[in-house]
Amino acid sequence: MLLAAVTSRVVINEVMANPAGGAGALQPEDRNEFVELLNPGPLAVDLWNWTIDDGDSRDKLVPWQDPSVLDTNPSLLINTTWLRPGGYAVLLDSEYTTANPQGGHVRPYAFGDSTLLLTTGNTTIGNGLAVNDPLVLTSPYGDTSTFGTPSVAADSLPCNPGDGLSWERIGPERPDSFGNWIVCLDPAGCTPGSPNSIQSFTDLAVDTLSVTDRSRLKPDSSVPVLCRVANTGFTMVSSWTLVLYLDRNANGQPDPSEISESLSGWPLAPGTDSALNMKVTCPQTRTDLWVNVSCAGDRDSTNNSRRVTINPEGGDRLLSLVTSSFSPDGDGFEDELHVVYRLPESGVRLRVTVFDLAGRAVRALFDGKPGSDQGAVTWDGRDDDGNRLPAAVYAVWLEHRTTGSTRTEKLPLVLYR
Repeated sequence: MLLAAVTSRVVINEVMANPAGGAGALQPEDRNEFVELLNPGPLAVDLWNWTIDDGDSRDKLVPWQDPSVLDTNPSLLINTTWLRPGGYAVLLDSEYTTANPQGGHVRPYAFGDSTLLLTTGNTTIGNGLAVNDPLVLTSPYGDTSTFGTPSVAADSLPCNPGDGLSWERIGPERPDSFGNWIVCLDPAGCTPGSPNSIQSFTDLAVDTLSVTDRSRLKPDSSVPVLCRVANTGFTMVSSWTLVLYLDRNANGQPDPSEISESLSGWPLAPGTDSALNMKVTCPQTRTDLWVNVSCAGDRDSTNNSRRVTINPEGGDRLLSLVTSSFSPDGDGFEDELHVVYRLPESGVRLRVTVFDLAGRAVRALFDGKPGSDQGAVTWDGRDDDGNRLPAAVYAVWLEHRTTGSTRTEKLPLVLYR
């Protein structure tokens, strides 16, 4: 092992301020708090005389000495403050191994192999970690690492991640900011002494599905389609599958006779995407075009599908809906209805209104002079007073006035709850 004569950058990598269980002396919330440190550098670092401050109290880091923790994992490192290159240190409340624990949740953590255990000189980290306590780790040389942006009091970090859940740093090389922390995704709620759960988070998403030339929406014609697949996770996706289909029977499933394209994808690194130019045969009637992607271990299925509605008469219509139905339930998928208008000229006045089946106007989406001859408005499923409307069939009505004429169009839609 290489020993560092000077300090190396060490970061606060995970914080458990709200352990599962009750509060009070020797209760789980009191004795199971921890702060994980990561040494991302190539040299070992001695954490002797380093301090941690929660804004209320400052503590020195000292070696963990109770050998009983080795009963379940003999590889744990105690009686030292040296943190190996690439290694993790977990700063524990000294009462973690108390002989008289109360309230259950006794020694709940499965520490990673070769984790360095540390504690403080008293019985708490700071004066006890609150869910809104920022932290500052400081070396004897003045180097610091923070959690919760202590210098920015107006932001919303730290805050309560939930009972038994930790905050994990997304990227150790990135600064302490709200966008660089995430609530632990592991079923255990935390990962002390092991890579953060986000590092194994796999997520493939359909970023874009669009018809690139709507002038070609004629029955039985070949329609160009752009689909963009993105790796929005933090692991390499080595292979994936994509299915593009026209949902003629409206069952939301790719039946064999409906599939236009089916392909196997290639490796996608985190943060990259791939654009696919495909073609479908324009249907005879209004039909939803869907694309589905899937990969092994995908942790978020809500972004694996997209759809657009193909209307073979859309080339000369003023009004079109990106989808013929939507479900504003807050799950991040089809929470808004996108209403697109294309006008022969910008005109004098444009009205876009939603009506219920009784013919009552429930929501005015646009009423005024359009700034251009094409645009879009959205509907969130609420009426003009902000009330959630029930699941039902509605109609979007467009009225376009020019100096010499008025043209109207109406399209039905379904609101699901």
